[in-house]
Amino acid sequence: MLLVKDKALVKNIVIVVLCTGLAAVVNAQQIVLKSQAIGSNSMVKATAISTEKKTIQAGSTPKQKAALPTVIEESAEVVIVNKTAPMGLDVNFVPLFGGYTKSESQQIDDQLFISDCDKQFKSRSEGSEFFSKMGWDYLADGDKNTAIHRFNLSWLLSPDNVDVYWGLGVIEFQSSNFPNAIKLMTKGLETSKEPNYVLMVDLATVYIKTALNNPNSLIESANARDLLSKSLEIQPKYTPAYMQLTLVNLLENKPDEAWTTFHQGYELNSKELNFEILGELLKRKADPKGVFK
Repeated sequence: MLLVKDKALVKNIVIVVLCTGLAAVVNAQQIVLKSQAIGSNSMVKATAISTEKKTIQAGSTPKQKAALPTVIEESAEVVIVNKTAPMGLDVNFVPLFGGYTKSESQQIDDQLFISDCDKQFKSRSEGSEFFSKMGWDYLADGDKNTAIHRFNLSWLLSPDNVDVYWGLGVIEFQSSNFPNAIKLMTKGLETSKEPNYVLMVDLATVYIKTALNNPNSLIESANARDLLSKSLEIQPKYTPAYMQLTLVNLLENKPDEAWTTFHQGYELNSKELNFEILGELLKRKADPKGVFK
């Protein structure tokens, strides 16, 4: 159970120690986020869908290295339209352009970009998909700034693209901006036309990390549990959901339930066994089934 203000001091100290150990597990484990899964086997590279695209005519190109068209985009024959930064801040590198009111010249740049995309893509949703795929590719390569820019361009073309909010949410999570990550991923879930169980697990992961930073609150772990339960209702065989649910049970100091969910995930796919979580489980309580020692 988590810390609450009216509990005894001794119990609070014990739980703080448990949460401290669990924090190390969360930090050490390979967090289950979509960006972790990007690769040739899980994401279609943007070049595969864009080699027949003609060059998008651009205005001036930005001086920042991160915003320059790179090898990926050169092979796709795409050039990015520049945006002028307001008040010394380059909004290209702020999720959803920071929500700033853009200058007249920036609005013109946006319209030029959209107009050029209208000529080169069959639809704005297709163009948005192209740039969101770019965003995931750059994020997988560790280039967060360029990834943010591409997700922003994707958003310009289609605010209904779930991957925009998902990708930007992952970036905010990686930057330890957990409140923003929650807002963006929640918006992604609200935008999604169908229940997205993978995004639910990702959002739950952010809540788990937030709960570790706020041991006096029960809200974060409750939100994580609710999301994980819903994700398993949609896809009962999704092992990462069981692994994250195990973390929630550990966070709430429920070792019996933690072992149950860990075994459920392990039995579905033993290759996805998380040794950090297993190590923390064994510290809390011996495996009731005697499988792990």
